[in-house]
Amino acid sequence: MKMKKILAVALAAMVTASMSACGSDNSPENTGSTAETTTTTTATTTTAAETTTTADVTTTKAKEADAPDNNSNTTAESVKVYYGWGQDEDEYTAVIYCPEGAEFSEYTLATYAEEGLLMSADVEDEANEYSVTSNSYWHPDAYTNDDMLLSILQQLYFNGEIDAATAEEYSNCSQKVTPLGFKWNGYDVIMLETSYTFLDYGEQTDIFIGVEYDLKYWEVDDETYAAKDLTTKGLFGFDAFYYGWDEITQEHWAWIAGELFGVDTGIENPFAKDSNEEQIPADIDPSALIGKWCDKSSDWEDTYFFDYNDNGSYTSGFENTFTWSVEGNVLTVFYAEDDIESFAATVNENELVLIDKFGYEQRFEKVVEEDETEPETENSTEEEVNPNIDAIIGTWKENTTGYDETFTFNTDGTGHYSCLNDEGGTYECTFTYEFFRSDYVDIYYDDGDIGGFLIAIDGDELTVRNDFVWDLTYTRQ
Repeated sequence: MKMKKILAVALAAMVTASMSACGSDNSPENTGSTAETTTTTTATTTTAAETTTTADVTTTKAKEADAPDNNSNTTAESVKVYYGWGQDEDEYTAVIYCPEGAEFSEYTLATYAEEGLLMSADVEDEANEYSVTSNSYWHPDAYTNDDMLLSILQQLYFNGEIDAATAEEYSNCSQKVTPLGFKWNGYDVIMLETSYTFLDYGEQTDIFIGVEYDLKYWEVDDETYAAKDLTTKGLFGFDAFYYGWDEITQEHWAWIAGELFGVDTGIENPFAKDSNEEQIPADIDPSALIGKWCDKSSDWEDTYFFDYNDNGSYTSGFENTFTWSVEGNVLTVFYAEDDIESFAATVNENELVLIDKFGYEQRFEKVVEEDETEPETENSTEEEVNPNIDAIIGTWKENTTGYDETFTFNTDGTGHYSCLNDEGGTYECTFTYEFFRSDYVDIYYDDGDIGGFLIAIDGDELTVRNDFVWDLTYTRQ
C-alpha cells in the first residue's frame, strides 16, 4: 500500500525499535550465575527481580574445533565469527554451526568464502520458520563516544534501566533473563526476552540467545596517548526471530542455541515430527480435481481451476496459469519459467486439501458454477453497487500522526494525495484508483508507486489497513 508517510514511519519503527540513547556507566554486578532474572522499567527505575535455579550442562558435541578453511563452496556446516573489540582475534573467534534443517544465507557464505572470517552470520530455517543473526552487545564502558546509541537490550541488561531519552519514545520496557541450562566456552547460555512499546505501534518482544562473556578493550589517555588495557562485560550470541504461526517455546530456542554453539544439550529436536503419527494421504483420482476450488477464508479468496487438458490457473489477487499432473497423492503444478510447486493432496466431492513442502495446509471448497446459458428472467436486476465505492468519494484526512495525510477520491476514478514532509513542506501527487473487491482499493500513483489497502467506512470515518498499517482512521473533510 502507498501510505507515503505512514509507511515510512512503520518501516523506521521496525529498524529502530530497539535503539536508544547511551545509558549511564552505573552497571549492576553480574556473576554469570544460572538465576533467572526479570527486570522491568518505565523510565529510569528497576521495579522487580525474581530468581530460580537451573542445572548446568557442560558436554560438547563431537564437532571439529575449527570451521573449514574459506573456499568457494556454496554450502557450509560451520563458519567463523569474530566478536571482540578489535584485538585478540584468536580468543574472540567463535565457530558457528548450522542447525539441522537450516542454512547459512547466501551473503554469509559468499563473504566467508572471500574473507574466511565474519563479523556476523545469518542462518534461516524456512521449514521451521525461524532465523537468527549473530551479534555482539558490549557494556557501555567499551564505548568512548557518549552519544553512541545503545539498544534497549544493552541498557536493561548492563544498566538495569533505560535513560530519559529512550523513555520519551519507548514505554513498558522490561527484560527477562532465563538460563537455558548449559554452557558454551565455560559461559552460561541464556535467553533474553526484551519487551517494549514504541509510540503507538504496540508491544514488541525481541529474543536473544547467547552468553555473557569477559571482553578485553582499551582506553587511550588524553594527555600521554598511552593505551590502557581494560576488561568489561559483553554479550555474544544471536538475535532470533520466529515468523511462523505455531507456538515456539523456550525448549525450541534452547535446542537452536545448542546447535549454533555446537554444544550437546541433550535436547531432542523439538521441530521433528513423530513419523509414526504422520498420515500419508491416499492416492487421488486426477479427474476428481476437475473444476474450480476456492479458499474463502483467505484474504484474496485463493482459487484453483483444473481442466481435462491438464491446464489450470491459480488466482490470489492475480491469475497465474499452469499445467498440472498427479502421481499417487502428489499434485504438481508447472508455472512458467520453471516455477514448480508440489503438494500432498486429498480430495473428495466438496473439499480439496493441499499441503506444501513446508507443511502448510490449505483447504478449498468446490465451487459450483451456474449455467451461463440460462436466459435472464424479467426479475433479473443489475448488480447492486457496493456502498464502499460510492461512500469513499470525497476528501479524507488523518490527524493522529502529525503528517496530515490527505486522500481525495473523485467520482471518475482519479484522486489527489498530500502529506507534510520532514523539511516542513508539503508533498503532493495525483493517482488513479479502482476497487479490487468491495473492501479493497488499489491505488496507482503518478510517481510510479502502486499500493492498496483494506477499507471500512462508518459515517465520516474511513479506517484503512494493510501489512504495514493497522486500523489508521481518516476523517471526512
